[in-house]
Amino acid sequence: METEDLKPEKFNENDIEKKIFEDRWVRFAFGSQGFVNTKNLSLGIVEFDKDKTSLSHSHNVGESLYVLAGKGVVEVGGTIYHVKKGDFLYVPKNIEHSIITGNNSRIRIFFVFGGEINIDY
Repeated sequence: METEDLKPEKFNENDIEKKIFEDRWVRFAFGSQGFVNTKNLSLGIVEFDKDKTSLSHSHNVGESLYVLAGKGVVEVGGTIYHVKKGDFLYVPKNIEHSIITGNNSRIRIFFVFGGEINIDY
């Protein structure tokens, strides 16, 4: 569905196909890769299994994270943040960051990007 044709729409997380990456799975709800194709808003859910470290990466737009379940570490620009269920974290645009889980916990995160983005790594 193109942005210009958008109308209110309700759907469930389970309606969205999981995109499997080497270190995680993602369900893109809104955005260019989303269940609903939007241009100025991208969001979804990502889950990292136990003992995973994401690739260090950055985005050309800011990213907000909300931890839905589990715990882990998010390294942002060299600063370590220990996060758990209920925590929010903001990652400014163009700042390197990664997500790390330990051997006793996975982490599930709701993410929001402040603009159009395409994730293929």
